[in-house]
Amino acid sequence: MEILCLLAVPALIVWGIVFINLYEKSQANLLPLLGLAVLLGGSVFGFEFFHLAAGPIPITLDRILLAGLLCLCGVFYVRGSEHVRPVNGADLLILGWIGLNAISALTHDWRFLNNMPASRLLFFYFFPLALYFVMRSVRLRPGDLKWIALIMCAFGLYLAVTAIAETRELSSWVFPRYIMNASEQEFLGRGRGPFLNPVANGVFMVVCSCCLWMWWPTSSPRRKALILGLSGILVAGIFCTLTRSVWIGFVASAGVFVWYPASRQSKGLMLIVATLISLAAFPVVGEKIFSFKRDKQVSQSDMEQSASLRPLFAIVAWNMFQDRPLMGCGFGQYARAKYPYLQDPYSGKSLASTKYFMQHNVFLAYLTETGLAGLFVLLAMLLMMARQSWRLWHNKQIELWPRMFGLLMIVMLLNYSINGLFHDVSIIPMQNMLLMFLFGILNNIQSQPRPFEVGCEVPTTGGSVCGPSTLRKVVQPEKRSALQTS
Repeated sequence: MEILCLLAVPALIVWGIVFINLYEKSQANLLPLLGLAVLLGGSVFGFEFFHLAAGPIPITLDRILLAGLLCLCGVFYVRGSEHVRPVNGADLLILGWIGLNAISALTHDWRFLNNMPASRLLFFYFFPLALYFVMRSVRLRPGDLKWIALIMCAFGLYLAVTAIAETRELSSWVFPRYIMNASEQEFLGRGRGPFLNPVANGVFMVVCSCCLWMWWPTSSPRRKALILGLSGILVAGIFCTLTRSVWIGFVASAGVFVWYPASRQSKGLMLIVATLISLAAFPVVGEKIFSFKRDKQVSQSDMEQSASLRPLFAIVAWNMFQDRPLMGCGFGQYARAKYPYLQDPYSGKSLASTKYFMQHNVFLAYLTETGLAGLFVLLAMLLMMARQSWRLWHNKQIELWPRMFGLLMIVMLLNYSINGLFHDVSIIPMQNMLLMFLFGILNNIQSQPRPFEVGCEVPTTGGSVCGPSTLRKVVQPEKRSALQTS
């Protein structure tokens, strides 16, 4: 395998040179799509699909893609095809979020549990940071946003079909094969997808569903019927995650994407229909939502017990916070710092049932490991992202498609927070990667809004022709000369 990797290096260099020449001649914006390829490649072809032990950091296909993307960006910046954007307040807050976690990790035992804190910091924070700055800095056009949304739709359908096949044990429909690997027992029997985690799978499908709904306002009746049919597949896939927080996140996201673009008359009808559906559905699902069987290895009674553990995790976190309120026990140190707190000192109640689990709440996880400082920075970053997203959606000077990415970011924040109340989403594969990818696009749009303004067309040379109220068309040189002579 090492020989094959060495032989692949010259081929990658040759193809890289070819790509650079084609990129500069065609002026096509392929870097955003390569950034999307890193996100989706890491989701499907990550560590479980292929890895090669080569020093402290195993080589995987998505890491090769990310390294290649960073190298290409560096070459384009040197040659002047791309330009480094000035750092803004959002960038500084994200750097502060990751920097605080890095300081906490390095000032504690980052070699604990076979370098687990260092690995978390690198793969779940620095890799998303690199992708963020790529998507934040590359040239974007409205057409690029449509391609990203279209590819995300296709990816969501793949995840949905895979989730349905998993729960029905249709192995021939599942790719990659490791998804059905019985040696990975956790969440087996649910729609966990290539992430091997139903929460990650569900969040991606919810975001991809919203990418599909972006096409609704400008679609013909026939296309709207197609969108409804594809939405049914995605809803079935989301249901197959058998994860309540994912379902709640989907309902909230559907409400956002249906409510805000709708007319005032339609909103009244929506309220009536939603109320009637809720009243009819609650007696049917209300009793079963806490006591249905999910994993193959988990019984119905085990599921009920799992729900009862949530208050115990909160007690453990509160007791740990009281001893280290400012900086916490250290990034990645919860797995061993929790042991002295497995009995409540006030009530004497045993909390030993939480011994084999990590924190099931992302905010409590930050509070215990990085204290008030880490939780404050996380909340400040999420609030900043929400504010930027809301401002983009309400910016009427920008076309509808870029504004829809503001709604998409709000959906991502909703799902991050809702699922984060029941799971530590910061250690779930690809969640920070998706968060940083989407916010990189949003920050890019807001830092260079001119190509996305109403009445603006972007020619193939990468510039823009904009008008304050009416659309100015890009006139071809030969037509311009003919007009002048006439």
